[in-house]
Amino acid sequence: MAEKDKVIGKALYLEFHSTGQTYQMLITPDGVSSNGRAVPATVYRRQISKLKPRRAWKTYSLPALPLNSFGAYETQSKDDATQAADTRANYIATTLTQLNSYSYKLYKSPILVEVAQEDLESIRLSKTPYKILGRITRVRRTLGFGEYILG
Repeated sequence: MAEKDKVIGKALYLEFHSTGQTYQMLITPDGVSSNGRAVPATVYRRQISKLKPRRAWKTYSLPALPLNSFGAYETQSKDDATQAADTRANYIATTLTQLNSYSYKLYKSPILVEVAQEDLESIRLSKTPYKILGRITRVRRTLGFGEYILG
């Protein structure tokens, strides 16, 4: 297996539907790039409709976790880890609360797809991870999700 194909984690895809609109969210995992840099978990999101089916993905990187001098994540106490997780997840929780207030409902079930080292490099360079999105599209078809937009 080539280094670029090495699986470093899993990304979470969520799809929410409301009348005539679809909200898509992709959360990628934390990782370490091939040159030893921390790549924080990133949230990709967009709202599409029949009038705007090709909207660009907006991104938000969660606060980065610190690396030690060996290029691995630092060990934290349980309290510090809990506090960091709370801080990092707060943005996602706010987004989900807003979606609920606008009557968006989770469609089917969340999808998990593998993230490779090559995907992590794209994320680090602030590029949309199209290979991950391609995997999600294939899984959506297999699971019978149908079209992105509900009418």
